[in-house]
Amino acid sequence: MPTLNIGKVRYVWRGTWDRTASYDILDRVRDDAGFVFEAIKAVPAGVVLTNENYWIKLSVQGPQGDKGDTGNEGPKGDTGEAPTAILYTPQENLTDEQKGQARANIGWDRGFTASFAPAADAYLIPILEELILENGGTQQEIDDIKNSEASGS
Repeated sequence: MPTLNIGKVRYVWRGTWDRTASYDILDRVRDDAGFVFEAIKAVPAGVVLTNENYWIKLSVQGPQGDKGDTGNEGPKGDTGEAPTAILYTPQENLTDEQKGQARANIGWDRGFTASFAPAADAYLIPILEELILENGGTQQEIDDIKNSEASGS
């Protein structure tokens, strides 16, 4: 069976940021104030944590505060329907219209700016490929998807 090297698929904790160290994609560090940053691509030594071309600041959670008073109960809302919902099972293939709707539902077009898309591709595509393989997909199916996306269909 062929082997697919998907590279690093999860973060590596590197501790406190060191100006003299270089970092790889998905390396995580902490600054002196306790904020956590993740490398979105290979980081040469000396690149500061505020450089958004290399680092993304991850949110941190402080201690939980006291529970507040319960507010007034609001009116019950309409249950509504989701006419554009897409149900997917591995036996189905999505139509181009369904693919477009799914992308719109997750905000694909507006969610990934040109500056973040390469980092997202480097992070997400290997994970998605591994998921396809783990769920019975083949490398040929992965290649077909890539070729379909590259040709714009």
